[in-house]
Amino acid sequence: PDELRPVMVVEFLHQALIRRGDDDASAGNVVVRAKNNRLVPVRILQLGPGDFCRLAFQTISGKNIYDIYYGGQPPKRELLPKWTNSDGLILETRRFGRCNLRDLDSLRRAFEKSEPIGADYVQAVFHSYNPMSPTPGPFLSRYWGTMHIAPGNIASPGDYTFWTSSRDCSFVLIDDDLVVSAPGRHGPLRRARPASGKSVQLSAGPHKFEYYHAAAGNGAIMSLSWVKGPAGDKPRPTGIEPAVFKAALIGRAEAGPLSTRARKAVPDFRYKIAGEVPLPGETRPLVGVSFQDASPPGPAMKSKFRWDFGDGQTSDRQSPAHVYLRPGLYTVSLSIKRGTRTLTTTNRIYVDRPLRTHRSKEKPHKLDDYLEILSTYDARRLDVTAARQLVSAFLWKSQTLAESQRDKEKQEPADARQTESRKYLAAAVAAGGNALAADSNDKDGDSSPLKKGDSDDLGATAGLSSSVFRESLTFTAGAASSGTLLQQSDTDIFNLAQLVGPMARNRLGDSKTAFAIWQKAAARISRPALKARCELAAADIAIGDLLRLKPAKKLLDRAAAGLPNSANGPVAARLHRVWGDYWASMGDGAAARKAYAQAQLRVNSSRSHVEKTAWRGAHSRNVEAFLKTKDWTRAMEEIGQWQEAFPADKIDGYLTLLLARYWNGRGKYARAVALAEQLIAVNPDSPYADQMLLLAAACEKKQKKPQRAVAILHSIINDYPGSPLLSTAKKMLGELEEK
Repeated sequence: PDELRPVMVVEFLHQALIRRGDDDASAGNVVVRAKNNRLVPVRILQLGPGDFCRLAFQTISGKNIYDIYYGGQPPKRELLPKWTNSDGLILETRRFGRCNLRDLDSLRRAFEKSEPIGADYVQAVFHSYNPMSPTPGPFLSRYWGTMHIAPGNIASPGDYTFWTSSRDCSFVLIDDDLVVSAPGRHGPLRRARPASGKSVQLSAGPHKFEYYHAAAGNGAIMSLSWVKGPAGDKPRPTGIEPAVFKAALIGRAEAGPLSTRARKAVPDFRYKIAGEVPLPGETRPLVGVSFQDASPPGPAMKSKFRWDFGDGQTSDRQSPAHVYLRPGLYTVSLSIKRGTRTLTTTNRIYVDRPLRTHRSKEKPHKLDDYLEILSTYDARRLDVTAARQLVSAFLWKSQTLAESQRDKEKQEPADARQTESRKYLAAAVAAGGNALAADSNDKDGDSSPLKKGDSDDLGATAGLSSSVFRESLTFTAGAASSGTLLQQSDTDIFNLAQLVGPMARNRLGDSKTAFAIWQKAAARISRPALKARCELAAADIAIGDLLRLKPAKKLLDRAAAGLPNSANGPVAARLHRVWGDYWASMGDGAAARKAYAQAQLRVNSSRSHVEKTAWRGAHSRNVEAFLKTKDWTRAMEEIGQWQEAFPADKIDGYLTLLLARYWNGRGKYARAVALAEQLIAVNPDSPYADQMLLLAAACEKKQKKPQRAVAILHSIINDYPGSPLLSTAKKMLGELEEK
């Protein structure tokens, strides 16, 4: 600084070492010393959020270097020089407090009692937002400084008429006298009229200036304008020029290298909120942050860098970019290793949405800007709320690619774009599954972690470079870094499982991953009802998809214990329906029919018989259409809706037949055969029994089990002699017996 900048403002991170003094603007445990060891006056403008500090200090003519000392015990107050400079205009904003918006004294008392948000030197009373907080919301504000009136200056002595335009109330005081006011809750003044202004005579010399304002809603406007002399019939006021407050005499400097008593040079860093990407269906955006290594050349030269971003993720770049999955307070560490010595600096930073105004020149960020970073994240070190954001990001990208493919090349069943879409879908499932696996406590021993290659048919994830994709099918309980796993509510855990579990099962056709997701969610949930729903979902997959009856029985017993016996509704109906599937798989047709009937009773549908018939027809036609076009995802989703609404249709058999055709189309022949056995156990007189058996025989043939296929075909011939499929069965039997 030089004589033209008598006050300097500097911003830096203080490693949680600075404390406020007795009043909001005092220096606390901070002193600033010029190179001649002379202390200079200091004023803390803003402390927080996190370890952010903005302070101002007065300078000494001819002194260009100043040292800022902080931490430890504050110096004695009488040793600190008093603040004497009156240059510049300061804006201070505070949390909104209840007050009478029509009364200045009430507003002033509320302002004095409210928690500070921040303060800074500004050019003029002219804002349409809270510049100290990017988050919209109610707040109180106060501009204060000194108006300098002098002959020959831009503001010479004389009469001036003032207008305030604000949302909501505003009050202007000069030399402690109320000059103009706009009380109450209202919109801004759109046009200056003589009656809405207030004239005051300003003599030569300094004049104390204050402007109080309250924004009671998310919107805010604070503007003060004036005109010299008589206003006239059509006044044209202008904003008060910054020179009136000597705003040009406020300088800004960047903090130099950080040092401590123990070490002259230690790591340091800066950060900037670079942008955001809102996610569809989510209230919190992804936030891009750029970090800059600000360490002195000594520690940084030929050293290894390691960043811990406070959200479980790390980087070894010198000045990395990072994406936070949601706004919040994060503890960020920068470690520099040189040889065997490691030096670390830690700061708390508050990550919020970037402040956007009509003057912002930065281009809006896009999801593609963040995907390269997001694909490296270790989801096991994320809490489930952050993991849901990561899942939503990958899912959005997958859906965008899929929609683009449908629009451009509808005639082709698969191409590179579809493969890319599937890749991001797999990444979404992996992120959610790995987050659920972290810190899970599986005590029952029947849900061992999935191993690589243990998935059903997820070939689309092979050969992908990023870590989240490489681990798509590996769920292991990894220890999270200290402080990253927050205490998650059972609802958060369940909602994450409910998001990614069906994606794995229906959209990827990966039943083993879906089973693991629900098991891990159940292991982390303590509320009996939600835990039972997770166990029920896992049991459904174990029976219908994986043909694992022993673990399914344990899961069903636990789910039944967690749900009330007299319950009705979808969950209770699903429990009885899954029991029906279990008994059908065990060959107990009577128990299965009873369970399906109980499930139908608990659906509690108010539809008429005609409506039920129409809905059954709609479900069956939709499934038939999806199977014909090989739209496996929508086919399985429709089957799920069908059996939820009409579980007793599994006794009739057509629902079961279409489900068997689904598994046959997906190449899961053993599951189709199992469904045929279930239908015969539940209802051997089903009008679809012969079709089921013929399909089962074809599936056994595809599995290279000709003897089993022959046995099934003999069953058709012997047990269903009137079947129209008899000739087809005999022909297939002849072909098999010849071989």
